[in-house]
Amino acid sequence: MNNYMLRLAFVGTNYSGWQIQPGVPTVQGTLKEALETVFGEEIRVIGCCRTDAGVHAEDYVANFRSIKELECEKLLRALNSLLPKDIGVYEVKLVDENFNSRYSVKGKTYLYRLWNSFVRNPFLYPFSWSVTRRVDLNLLSEALEIVSGRHDFRGFAKLEEDKTTVIELETKLAVSGDLIELRFTASHFLRYMVRRLVGAIVKRAEGKVSTGELYEYLKGKHCPHTAPAKGLTLERVHL
Repeated sequence: MNNYMLRLAFVGTNYSGWQIQPGVPTVQGTLKEALETVFGEEIRVIGCCRTDAGVHAEDYVANFRSIKELECEKLLRALNSLLPKDIGVYEVKLVDENFNSRYSVKGKTYLYRLWNSFVRNPFLYPFSWSVTRRVDLNLLSEALEIVSGRHDFRGFAKLEEDKTTVIELETKLAVSGDLIELRFTASHFLRYMVRRLVGAIVKRAEGKVSTGELYEYLKGKHCPHTAPAKGLTLERVHL
């Protein structure tokens, strides 16, 4: 049995996330359909993680198995000819039979983009959260520092039984004019975790959430602030 690893990128705007769901377009379902066209057999596609509806990926890792062996270059060309323009596969590789994209991944980096201006940027609009009220960058940086490190992030997440909620989180802040970029790196993430972290951090930077409330969220209190999905991109999967 041949085990193929794929690295792909996608714009999540038109998809209800990665995972197959009945009656709605998903990235996994679209990729599965293309693979089954190429191989002429049923294919089970395994993804490195779920993504929410509207979330993007610059680097996503998936794998699947088939009794058929195709040249990786030919498969790469075939997939890119079949897939819609908002999904692109940029690497195909035969890997060890034990490789599983969900469990073999060592970590991930998410990027969240904020556009902090009342003047719309049409090129960044599909990939960022437009925050028209000027945020306090000092408060934002302080809030980011508070959530960095080892914490129990259950207050920021929808809990999943198979994932520990205690996570070591690395964060980075980059500012270029009105564009604010927040990066989050960890071994794994909980559902909605990054979007709720960003939501709380922005509320703190706007003076609408206190430092004490941030610490309460880190103690398990439910965070009610969720940033829009379109600003979030899975930037890198670490193998």
